[in-house]
Amino acid sequence: MSTGEDWRGRVGREWAAQAAALEGMLAEPGAAALAAFAARPGERVLDLGCGAGRSSLALARAGAEVTGVDISPDLLAAARAAATQEPGLALRFIEADAATARFEAPFDGLFSRFGAMFFDDPAAAWRALHGAMAPGARLTVVCWRAGRENAWARLPVQVATAVLGAEDAAPSAPGAPGPFGWAEPAYFTPLLEGAGWRDVAWRPVDTTARLSLGEGTPVARALGFLRRIGPLARRLRESSDAERAAVEAALAERFAPLVAEDVVALPAAVWIVTARA
Repeated sequence: MSTGEDWRGRVGREWAAQAAALEGMLAEPGAAALAAFAARPGERVLDLGCGAGRSSLALARAGAEVTGVDISPDLLAAARAAATQEPGLALRFIEADAATARFEAPFDGLFSRFGAMFFDDPAAAWRALHGAMAPGARLTVVCWRAGRENAWARLPVQVATAVLGAEDAAPSAPGAPGPFGWAEPAYFTPLLEGAGWRDVAWRPVDTTARLSLGEGTPVARALGFLRRIGPLARRLRESSDAERAAVEAALAERFAPLVAEDVVALPAAVWIVTARA
């Protein structure tokens, strides 16, 4: 599990360096969430966990006045650099913990693309975010469903386990900070309702995660992605050269039939969560 200090340091630097590769993975599910939110010209929108700013830019292109907030200075530097390529948008970025940040005026909407699941104290954070909204403000969050439903996460771990054996690690508790913290509606629904949000609803979306980092064939680029990003990266770093080669050979065999449009595309499963303040 990555901590706030990790995001301010090592993890944030890594994600900023690989922003283009991460966009390839997150763009398709993110587009479904942006369509569900349907940003309106002139409304004030908070982009929670904005990262390298791609969702903030999309919201601002629709005419919204967007504040992107993140705790990673490296990701925000990437976001600001991207924003300079599109001058004239009503867009700013703030380095802050959204759970404790104080904003100048209430927002008409809150959007989050995979940035809602990392608070150390989620109940307090979502109460604070509710307090930053105008009455009736709209919320849209896109988050991963369970890991077993996401082949981009499940398949590499299954292959590594077959080669290296199972890891001796306890499963994460529902709601624990991490990518699958919002996997269960039975967790996030009472969390939001208890913080004051109403009309909480969710719908499943089946989509695709595209894995590509570096050069070479589509399979080579998918392996390059997994070496740097995702649940397998740490285990590959800690393995011997022979073990790593065996895992990657087994993955290459599994990935070969999954190449589409010059990239390895794996099934991905998300929730699009909506609510009102």
